[in-house]
Amino acid sequence: MYLNSRLTTNPSFIQGLRVLLVDNDVNFCNSLTPMLQSYGVKVQTASLGEQALEIFVQWQPDVLLNGISSPKEDGYALIQQVRTLTGERGKVVPAIALTGAVTEDMYQRALLAGFSLCFAKPIVIDDFVAVLGILAITNNPHSCSC
Repeated sequence: MYLNSRLTTNPSFIQGLRVLLVDNDVNFCNSLTPMLQSYGVKVQTASLGEQALEIFVQWQPDVLLNGISSPKEDGYALIQQVRTLTGERGKVVPAIALTGAVTEDMYQRALLAGFSLCFAKPIVIDDFVAVLGILAITNNPHSCSC
């Protein structure tokens, strides 16, 4: 709880963090993007896996936020491609599965597919920022002076 309150009151832990947000819900992307940007997060968005993979390769985000339910392509296919790429490069990028509701089975499937976490929409921004901060610190321990 201490780390959570430190992160939500001190968003500098995530300033400059590069986040790729992949979701077919344009309204969700349009609402989450400015909220994250208000904390100093750099956000790129994509609605389809092919576009997301292209951005992922070129931009090299620090964190992937990936909607796992899509009528055209589910997020599990994208995370498998990302894990193959990151495995080749030696850098594992944390990935958060985003969904309308999280069940135990869905959570387990997301973890087995290669996601770090699973978050239900709508997102509580302060909690989400704390999670992003923890992921940022975990993947770059030199960025934390706590």
